[in-house]
Amino acid sequence: MKKIFIIIMATTLLALPSCKKYLDVEPVDLVSDGETIFDKTSAETALRGAYRGLASLNYSGGFQNTILQSGADVVSVNTSLTDLSVTNYNLRSDIPFLQTYWNNNYNTINRTNHIIEKVPAVTDLKLADGIRNQVIGEAYFIRALSYFDLARLYGNVQIFLTPTKVVADKLGVKKSTKEQVLAQVLDDLNKAEPLLSTTVIRNRANKFTLYALRARLYLYQQKYEEAEKEADKVLANSNFKLIKPFNLAAGTTESIFELTYSINDQNPGFTLWRGNRQLSPSTTLHNLLNDPAVGGGRKLLSVVNTSNQYIGGIFPVNTSPNYVLRTAEVYLIRAEARAKKTTPDLEGATADLNEVRLRSDIAKTTATTKEQIILAIENERRVELALEPHRWFDLVRTGRAPAVLGLSNANKYIFPIPAAEILANPALVQNPDY
Repeated sequence: MKKIFIIIMATTLLALPSCKKYLDVEPVDLVSDGETIFDKTSAETALRGAYRGLASLNYSGGFQNTILQSGADVVSVNTSLTDLSVTNYNLRSDIPFLQTYWNNNYNTINRTNHIIEKVPAVTDLKLADGIRNQVIGEAYFIRALSYFDLARLYGNVQIFLTPTKVVADKLGVKKSTKEQVLAQVLDDLNKAEPLLSTTVIRNRANKFTLYALRARLYLYQQKYEEAEKEADKVLANSNFKLIKPFNLAAGTTESIFELTYSINDQNPGFTLWRGNRQLSPSTTLHNLLNDPAVGGGRKLLSVVNTSNQYIGGIFPVNTSPNYVLRTAEVYLIRAEARAKKTTPDLEGATADLNEVRLRSDIAKTTATTKEQIILAIENERRVELALEPHRWFDLVRTGRAPAVLGLSNANKYIFPIPAAEILANPALVQNPDY
C-alpha cells in the first residue's frame, strides 16, 4: 500500500504546472531548502507563488463550475455525465475534479507552510521586520482561506502545518473534524492579524481582508455577535464602500480581496461564460436579475445575446479579477448576524440589507419580522452574489438545502474524499454515503 501511495504522490507532484515567473515551493525531496527561500527576493517570490496557487488552482474555473451548478441557479450549456452527477447530487469519489480540488488546496497550503517555516530564519538584511511580518501574515491568511474551502468542500480533512519534505510525511495522517479544521482557520487568522499591515492593496491580504474572512468564518460557525464585530471593522473603513450604479471592476471600493490576472495568466473562470462557454444563468436567475424590483442595476450579470441565450457577465474580459471577498457580502454578513444573534437587531439588519438594495436601485425591503428579514437577506445574497460561488454553501450552512434544492440527505452536503487518496492512505476514511 505504501508503494502505491508513493507512486500516486510522485505522479501528482510531477504533474504540477510550472511557471517561470514564480518559484514553486515544492517538497524538499524535489527542491532543496537553499533553492527555495533564502533571502528577501525568494521570500517574496514564494509568496507570489502562493497567491498564484489561489488564483489559478484553488479558484479555478472548475471549482466555480461545480459550486455554481450545485447551487442550481446556474446551468451547464453542454450537460455531460459529470455535470449530471453534480446537479443530481450523486458524485462518485473517482471523478477527476474531486482530486484536482483536493490537490490544488493542499499544494497551496504546502507553499504557505514553507513560507511560515522558513521566512523567520532568513538572515538577509534587506528583509526588514515589517516586510518579514507581512510575508508571514499573508501566508497565514492564504492557508486559512485554503483550509476554510477544504472544510466547506469535504468536511473532515487532514491538517498539515509543516512543509511536506518527503512523500511519506502524509502517510498515516488521519482526518480532523470539520470543527477542528475551522478552529485551525481561526487560529491562522489570529496569528496573521498582528503581522499584517492596514495598507489596503486589494489583491493582497491586509488586516481588513482578514476581518472580512473572519466575519464569514464566524457566520458559518453561527457565532453571530463575533461576525457582526468583524464586519463592523471593515465597514467602518472608508476604503470599502458600495458603488452606485452597480459595477464590478478591479481595484474599487466594492472589492476587499480579489485575485488578479493578466493576458499571460488569464482568469480561468472567463471561459465558463464567454466564447465556447460552459455555463449559463438559469431562466429563473435571469428573470430575477432582470426584474427591476429584484435585480435592479445587477441586470448586467445576465444578458441575452443575439442567439437569445443567457450570458453571464461576471468576467467581461479574460483579465477580469476574481472576487473572493466583496463589500456587499460583508454588509449582508452583518445583516444576517444582526438578525440571528441572541438579542436580534432587526433595525440594524434591515439597514444593512437596504444599503445593498438601494445601491442597486431597488426599493427598501418590506420585511418586518425576524423570519421575513432572514429570508430577504438570503434572497438578496442570491441576486447580489449570483455568479459567485456562494449559493450552494449558503443553502447548506443555513439548513435550507432541503426546502430549496429538495436535498434532504445531509451526507451529500459535502463531497467525497477522492478515491485515490483513500487508496493511498489507509488512515483516511471515506465520507458517509460515498
